[in-house]
Order: sequence, then C-alpha cells, then structure tokens
Amino acid sequence: MRSRFGVCVAVAALCLPAIAGAASVSEKTTYFAVRGSTLAELDNDLNRRGPFLAETGIRHPGATQVKFDGKVTYKRTPEGCAVDAAALSLDLEMTLPKWVQPKRVSARTKLIWDTLEKDIRRHENRHAAIAKNWLKRTESAIRNLRAEPNCSAMEEMVTVVTQRYLAGHERAQIEFDTIEGREVNFRLRRALARAVGEQDGR
Repeated sequence: MRSRFGVCVAVAALCLPAIAGAASVSEKTTYFAVRGSTLAELDNDLNRRGPFLAETGIRHPGATQVKFDGKVTYKRTPEGCAVDAAALSLDLEMTLPKWVQPKRVSARTKLIWDTLEKDIRRHENRHAAIAKNWLKRTESAIRNLRAEPNCSAMEEMVTVVTQRYLAGHERAQIEFDTIEGREVNFRLRRALARAVGEQDGR
C-alpha cells in the first residue's frame, strides 16, 4: 500500500512555499535580462520584467518556485501497520535578474546594482534553505510515526502529519518575508556602505 502527495508553491522576493525531505533535492536557476544605464531605468525594468507571482499579484525582483512531492509505502506489523519507507523530493527553481550592462554606466550605478543583486540572490537562497530544512523535518516525522491498527489509519496519519508540516513550512516562509520586508532598507544601506568602504580601500 502506498500514498502520494504533491505540492507546488511560488516564493518571491516577498512571498511563500511548502514541504519535503532528505530523499532528493533538484535545483535549477534561470535568469531574466534587465536593461538600463541608470538606477531609475534598472528599477523600472525590474518591475516590468521580474517574475510575476499569482500569490501576490505583482512582479518581483526574484522568485523561487518550490515543488514538494513524495511517496510513502507501508508494511504489516504485529501492532497493525507502519510506515515502511518515505521517499520525498524537492524541486527548486530560482529566477534571478541579470543586468545587460551598457558600455557607458557610472561606477556608482554598478556598485548599487551589484549590492542589490547580491541581496536578491541571498534572499532567494534563504527561501530554498527553509524549504530544504522542512523537507528533512517532514521526512523524519513520517518515518518516526508509530504504528496504527491498520494501513488505512496509517495512511490517514501520514496525510495529517504531511499537512501539518506543509502549514509549518508556509508559516516559516511568511515569517522570513515579513522580517525581510521590515529590514530591507536598513539592510541595503548597510550593504551599500560596506561595499563603498571596500571599494575605497582598494
């Protein structure tokens, strides 16, 4: 007897995702072109070309699509029925901006773009890390479930636990985005100041 589940959620520079386990993780990164020679032009192009997420209804500077899937099999035991194996998987697809840099552009614009691009990448990498963590937690929780009187009850318990961890993962992603949203201006100013200091010290 076996059960399957699959969930696909998109996470953006301010959004959310779902669950998974230590079984397998597939990662892919794609890029979208951003053009402009001034900060205003780059900002406008980011807003025009960035990935659109139905969850927020707007475009974002970056996004991480998360798909959790898995298969659970069961076995008969003296107590009734228990989990035999849990093979969970996580597919991550990150979408990031790539600046098509013109020949003439100010050093300050380059510096600010580099700082912004690094922060977008860091943000999306964190979304991926949260998903991986919940993948492991979910798989561990399923594997450690106690036996149920029969396999139908065992399958129901796996479904309950899976949904609980899906909800926990979603809360973790939302909490991360909430904190990031509050601190974005301070974080970018600090990163820019550090980048300027490093550049001046060369």
